[in-house]
Amino acid sequence: MRTLFRHPRRVWHVLSVFFHFFIAPALHLPGGDRRPGPVRLRLAFERLGGAWVKLGQMLALRFDLLPAAYCDELFKLLNQVEPFSYDEVRVIIRQELGADPETIFQSFGHESFAAASIGQVHRAVLHSGEAVAVKVQRPGIRTTLAADIALMYSTTRILDWTHVFGATRSRDVIDEFARWTADELDYLVEARQAVLLYQNAQGDKGERIARVHRDYTTSRVLTTELIVGIPLIDIMVAKREGNTAYLEALAARGHDLDRIVRNLDWNMLNQVYVFGYFHADLHPANLFVLPGDAIGYVDFGIVGQLPDRVRDSLTRYSWLLFRGEVESAVLELMRWLAPGPATDIGTTRWQLIRVHQAFLYDTVADRLRMTVEAPGPVRHSENPYSKLAVDILDTIRVQQLTMSASIVGYLKMLVTLGTLRHSLAVEYDLQENVRRFVRRLARQQGMALLDPRRTFDRLYAGTGRVQRALQFLEFLEAQEPVITEATTMLFGYRNRIRRVKQRLIGFGTAVLVVGGLLYLVLVFPDDTRRMLPRDVDYTWFQLGLLAVLLVLIVNLIRNMRSMSGPGPED
Repeated sequence: MRTLFRHPRRVWHVLSVFFHFFIAPALHLPGGDRRPGPVRLRLAFERLGGAWVKLGQMLALRFDLLPAAYCDELFKLLNQVEPFSYDEVRVIIRQELGADPETIFQSFGHESFAAASIGQVHRAVLHSGEAVAVKVQRPGIRTTLAADIALMYSTTRILDWTHVFGATRSRDVIDEFARWTADELDYLVEARQAVLLYQNAQGDKGERIARVHRDYTTSRVLTTELIVGIPLIDIMVAKREGNTAYLEALAARGHDLDRIVRNLDWNMLNQVYVFGYFHADLHPANLFVLPGDAIGYVDFGIVGQLPDRVRDSLTRYSWLLFRGEVESAVLELMRWLAPGPATDIGTTRWQLIRVHQAFLYDTVADRLRMTVEAPGPVRHSENPYSKLAVDILDTIRVQQLTMSASIVGYLKMLVTLGTLRHSLAVEYDLQENVRRFVRRLARQQGMALLDPRRTFDRLYAGTGRVQRALQFLEFLEAQEPVITEATTMLFGYRNRIRRVKQRLIGFGTAVLVVGGLLYLVLVFPDDTRRMLPRDVDYTWFQLGLLAVLLVLIVNLIRNMRSMSGPGPED
């Protein structure tokens, strides 16, 4: 709350934007924006800027949270901001690295070649002569983002009341965004992620990760190798606009769109299924085409990680799906879906089966179409691979399920990669590339099993597991008295519950009998008087029945309360 009071102008700006784009249109007030909801949401994020733009970019791939029309519109979000001055750059580098850029580097470009909401990038040359890219964080951005995130948290009750994100709590969404933003604000986190991806890519000719220069990197300054290549976004724009001159010049330089996409997919398969650690922000501006159509990667603020059990499960899921065993594939996928209070599991399963059946049909239809038709303009709906991930996420939203965060990151990456693939190479055969990868992976795993160097590692690991098992058995033996006592207490508690149940049944029956008798006495007083002995007064008999009934009810209540836990006498 203190953060909000420190930024009253920002609070007022947010409130005014919300009123103009959402409240006024909903109440049909003058001055409200009348455009469709998805457009108004995008324009509101752009008007707010800062963390709100980044939240919109994250939501653009969350088809499990928002309808497809909103996600498609949020893909158009602009994150173009004015670069900050070189004087501010010099101050930050002096604070972080201990000297001016002109001293630390052999040369340093005064103008940035890329600027975003969190930082901007400058070209520089180390004293060793190596060209590098230096990313410098925007001054005051941490305070601004902290204020924006605090404002986001203040809207959670309204968002939950309107069920904007389905079964997912809005606080969980903002928590995820806050963690993501915190990682992006700490360039040391990005550096560690880049180093791990770089190590995993060693020896792979189709993948190149920008190398981090640790001596020139802090939490607000990140220095990496300068990747020089053809921005993939330029190729996509030329393909979308039908710029044949650009595409022919590209081919003349030895580049092939099918090979570019094949390398993109191969790198993804390698990162996901071999290492379980993948670049999760495959925006075309972060990708470069290098000689031989290798792919260069930059900007490692967002990565995905799959635990071994999740990775193995996804492998089984993909294998079953491409074998046509749709129901088994869906069952494997549903292991990672958590139902909400309103979820119908049967309907969810049937909807997911239909989604996967449609995917298999679309992929077969695409291959048949390619054999008899010349490929025409590509439409978004013709992309079966992205459509599958989008439809799965949409089903999760409609059926109010929640999904493992690691799976969500994986599906988001598939949506982006599917869009890149289908925009660049419609006739590319993904399934053949996957089969090649699986055969290579099987060979590598087979060779690893026969590697004598790993035999010792496996024996050592097996010995450790045996030792842990023996220690656990020793622990159980040592705890035998405790287990025996706990078992005795458990059986004693069960016996006590059984006795209490018997008493409850007895008292309950007695209450019904006496209560029924009292009812008859009160309803038929004359008949009761004739039936009573002459020395028994009707009034006292009535009061006596009432007293017995009260005593029975009190004992019934006492026994019901004793069910909550053992009494001191037990």
